[in-house]
Amino acid sequence: MYSPKPIKEHFLPAEDGHKVYFAEYGNPDGTPIVSLHGGPGSQCKPKHAGRLNLEKYRVIIFDQRGCGKSEYEDMLKENTTQKLVSDIERIREVLNIDNWFVTGGSWGSALSLVYAQTYPKSVRGLLVSAIFLGDQSSVDWFSSSVGSSTLYTDVWEHRNQSLVDCGLTEGATAQQINESLNNSEGEAQKKLVASTMNWEGNLMSAQSDVSYMTPDEVSEEDVTYAKIFMHYESNGFFFEPNQILSNVEKIKTVPMITVHGRHDILCPFKSAWDLHKAHGNSEIVPLPQSNHGFSADGEIARRYAFESFLLKHA
Repeated sequence: MYSPKPIKEHFLPAEDGHKVYFAEYGNPDGTPIVSLHGGPGSQCKPKHAGRLNLEKYRVIIFDQRGCGKSEYEDMLKENTTQKLVSDIERIREVLNIDNWFVTGGSWGSALSLVYAQTYPKSVRGLLVSAIFLGDQSSVDWFSSSVGSSTLYTDVWEHRNQSLVDCGLTEGATAQQINESLNNSEGEAQKKLVASTMNWEGNLMSAQSDVSYMTPDEVSEEDVTYAKIFMHYESNGFFFEPNQILSNVEKIKTVPMITVHGRHDILCPFKSAWDLHKAHGNSEIVPLPQSNHGFSADGEIARRYAFESFLLKHA
């Protein structure tokens, strides 16, 4: 996948000590699409824009609060889902866009859905993949002993031993990990970051060998990712219980396409199917060989599925 160059780069006016970076790609006169990155704690990448036809579409990507090129006084202060949703709407207003398509995968899918439920009139359509609903069952699946740990038992045991080595207990809660992460520094902090990232990282694809990063391999970017991710997880991703499915009525008039790997270990296919059934005005494309990280043919299938959807609704 190629990495295109932006046609314009911007910062939102500072709010709550945050200056949010965003960039425009593709055709300035094309149908606008905003792409939301994963995480929480990752960052936008040119390849996210490159998944769409840049000869036809005007694609906007942005770094969420605390991430990538976005600037901040305090990374975690006023860093919530509701604030991210507000930032997305501010970007739309600054660019004088009446309404746009919204796309995102994993955490980006959850953020896309919450944004659409908050501002349905701003959204022409949803193109979401690797669905994460942010509800308790989704969290339990990837962070307890009764979900993905039953498939990756060795990695789960490695995670628990790593937590013990960091002075925590086996099965430490997100709140405990978050507190320890923010109260540690140097080698101790890097050990904890490696522990958390080794668990999630090994769930991305069942087609890759299990591997473990060492504390020496932890970068500042990894520390930022872990801090923001645990900030969100320890606060229930700032969602009300079952928020997305409970509010799906608000977006039933918004057309949607969902693309999800059948072998997604991090976010099981059930989440995508439940969303598809609850919405009632959507298409769903199961990818037979993809995991949470899409296979090469899965990436191609998503691109064609999204382009077909846009041809019908743009």
